Amino acid sequence: MKKSLKHLSLLLVTAFAASSLYSCSSEQNLSTNQPSDLVQSLSASKGFLANRAFEETGRTIIKVFYTSKKQISTLNELGMDVWTVQDGFVIGQVADPLLNKIKSTFIKVEMLSPKEGMSVKNVFDPAYHTYDELTAELQQIAAKYPNLVKLGSIGKTWETLKGKANRSLWSMRINGKGTPDSKPGIVFFGNHHARELVTVEIPLMLIKHLLDNYGKDAEITNLLDTKDIWVIPMVNPDGHIQAEKGDNWRKNRNDNKDVSANAGIGVDLNRNYGHQWDKGGSSNDTRSDTYHGKAAFSEPETQAVRDFMKGQKNLDVMMSYHSFSNLILYPWGWSSAPTPDAAKFTTIGKKLGAMSGYKPQSAADLYIASGITDDYAYAELKMLAFTTEMGSWDDGFDPPYSKVARFWKENLPNALYLIKLAGESNAAFGPDINTVTKSGNTYNVSFDAKYTNDVAKIEYFTNKATKAGAGTPVEVNRQKSVSFSLDTKATGNMVYVRAQGTDGKWGTVSAAFVK
Repeated sequence: MKKSLKHLSLLLVTAFAASSLYSCSSEQNLSTNQPSDLVQSLSASKGFLANRAFEETGRTIIKVFYTSKKQISTLNELGMDVWTVQDGFVIGQVADPLLNKIKSTFIKVEMLSPKEGMSVKNVFDPAYHTYDELTAELQQIAAKYPNLVKLGSIGKTWETLKGKANRSLWSMRINGKGTPDSKPGIVFFGNHHARELVTVEIPLMLIKHLLDNYGKDAEITNLLDTKDIWVIPMVNPDGHIQAEKGDNWRKNRNDNKDVSANAGIGVDLNRNYGHQWDKGGSSNDTRSDTYHGKAAFSEPETQAVRDFMKGQKNLDVMMSYHSFSNLILYPWGWSSAPTPDAAKFTTIGKKLGAMSGYKPQSAADLYIASGITDDYAYAELKMLAFTTEMGSWDDGFDPPYSKVARFWKENLPNALYLIKLAGESNAAFGPDINTVTKSGNTYNVSFDAKYTNDVAKIEYFTNKATKAGAGTPVEVNRQKSVSFSLDTKATGNMVYVRAQGTDGKWGTVSAAFVK
């Protein structure tokens, strides 16, 4: 239902009235309803906007000052597309109707657009993959590695179902030895939000890295042999097509005519999932970039993701790639209350943050957002679910492709670590092995610097790593590394090693080739 001006103003007044940033009484705001002219922001860094062209879109980029996270959630609910959260202010995009309502409340707000009604154009670097190019490359990969991958589709897009296009949500299933369904699984998603271009590239690069190194790199060979790996690089093909045209587009392309004849286009797919849908941090205005849809799972894209995850019973871990903010996020998004697995999320988050240089936190610590992928996957399907926000304010949603190499370097270790954790997430509480190197029949094992003084012993296996504590033990006694030798008669092509902390907790398995 469309909120009235008075209702919207009351929400803003309630959220901001106690703040010194609010400059007049609610009675005065509601009685005048006269928008004031926006002041150009001189203090805010222009970030990626400094290198982008602007165009008339009916949207304006603004800087809004806040004193509580509740105020940020209120802005989201009213339709602000929040791009970055800084101490004391947020920067984002609002449609003209909401802009006038914000101005009418006399909240402290400044403008980053050159004038009202103008927003930034997307820059689609030609090195990025279009939907058609992604489709072609996935098909080529499937043809090149027929014994390791299976290319499929988890569903169709809104425009496809309306007869306007023919686009699939492509999936690639990656496995080495073993029966895929018998192994613990992990899924990586890219491009829920259309304009976030790098979020297609990182999943695609992960696919190629895993396949190119199978049989060459012991760690990756072990991952493909012991885990069921799914990659879905583009959840929002219709929206991505719009971004390919240079549009700063976030949502899918649902015309919402079943909501209103004059509705705005698109639904924010990452506000459309079923757990605690419409419980804060999303908008019921079709013109908003955070419009959550007319109902939970109203969109064919989110239905496809839901049905895929529900149907694939072995899935244990999920990662969804977004941009930007250099963050590692985990549940909850809809509530600031801790999850039952808060200690595990925090522990894994810290490790992912250390490897990538990103800040780990619960999604709600940024601001309340309901109907998100992570919350659904965790609450309804018991998966450990994470979101990565790649890039900074200076990078934006559409950085030059030359920056992708940096994002890849930052995110590859996290992806490999999460694959390791599938089916054995308690290993996150134990010490991690840094390297296993071989010289003749001798193997040297070094430990992550953060856990060096906590390692009590290691164990190793040949042929296959079985349950923790069942391998051949080697005492470490808090050293930085330890060596062991294999019997020359040892069978198998791999040696598997895990470390145990002085607290008795075992870490993840690492591997090296025997021959």
